[in-house]
Amino acid sequence: MFEALVNFFRREEPEPEQEWEIVPEQEQHAVSRPKPLTYMKISFATDKGLVRQNNEDNFYIDGKYTHSYEKNETDHYVELTQSGHLFALFDGMGGEAFGETASALAALQLQRFAEDITDGEVSDLPYHMNEFTRSANSAICDMLKDRSNARGGSTFAAVCVKEGMAYPFYLGDSRIYIYDEQGLSQITEDQTLAIRNIKAGVYTEEEAKDSPDHHKLTGYLGADYSDMGLDSRASMPFPMTDGMVILLCTDGLTDMCTSEEIAGVLETHGNNPARELADLAIEKGGHDNVTCIVVETKTELL
Repeated sequence: MFEALVNFFRREEPEPEQEWEIVPEQEQHAVSRPKPLTYMKISFATDKGLVRQNNEDNFYIDGKYTHSYEKNETDHYVELTQSGHLFALFDGMGGEAFGETASALAALQLQRFAEDITDGEVSDLPYHMNEFTRSANSAICDMLKDRSNARGGSTFAAVCVKEGMAYPFYLGDSRIYIYDEQGLSQITEDQTLAIRNIKAGVYTEEEAKDSPDHHKLTGYLGADYSDMGLDSRASMPFPMTDGMVILLCTDGLTDMCTSEEIAGVLETHGNNPARELADLAIEKGGHDNVTCIVVETKTELL
C-alpha cells in the first residue's frame, strides 16, 4: 500500500498526442462539446449525545465552519469542486477540558496549513499533511505538559478534494467511508489495539468488537511525546464520480450504528444526511459525542 501511494503521488503523466481535425469554418460552431461541472453538497452535524457532559469533537469545513464549545451544530450548503477543498473532523480524548482543547488545537493547526494543502501541488500533499500532523501533535503535547496531564489527544480524519480527486488522511479510529453503486466501503483502518490483534490472529473480527482493546488507540495526535516525528496515514486517492458520497465520522456514529444502517441513510440522499446520521446514533443510545461530515457529488453538463 505504501509503495502504491508513493508511486501515485510521484506519478508523471505522459503528454497526450495531439490530434488535429480540420473543420470547415461554417461548421466550427457545431463541434463544441458540453463541459462537465461537478458540484458538492456538504452537510455536517455534531452532537454531544445522551451520556457525555461535554462535546470533545471538533471539525474544520473548508474554512467556512469551525466548532463552538458546548454547541450542537448542523448545516448544509452547495459548493463547486473547481478549487481545492478540505474537510476534517477531530475526536478529542482526555476528559473534560483536555479532550475539548486537544481537538480544538488540532483544528486550529489544520487551519494554519489549509492554504498549503488545498492550493499546493498534489505531489506535496503528504508533506503538508505531515507538517500539520507534527504541528498539531506538538501543540497538544505542550498543552498536556502545561496542565500536568499525562493522557490526552485527538484522532482526525480529513479529505482534500483537488482536480476531481479526493485524498484521504487520518490518525486513530475516526473513519472515512465511500458510498456509491458498490455500496458502503470503509477506506480507513482503525488504529486500535484490537485491529492489531486481529492481524496477529489473537481475535476474530467479532471478538474484537467486544474486546477491551476496541478503543485502545495505537495512533493519534498527542501520542508522540518524545517529538520523534508523527506522520499521518494516507488511504489511496479516488476520483470524485457522479453520485458518490463521502462520509467522515467519529466513533460516536460507528459504535452505535451498523454499516447497513449508515448505508440506509446515505442512499436516500436526504436534505441533511449528516444530521440524520447523528440523530440515528442518538436514537440508538448516543453513548458518545458524534460528528459527521457528508460530501455528495453531482456532475452536470454545461
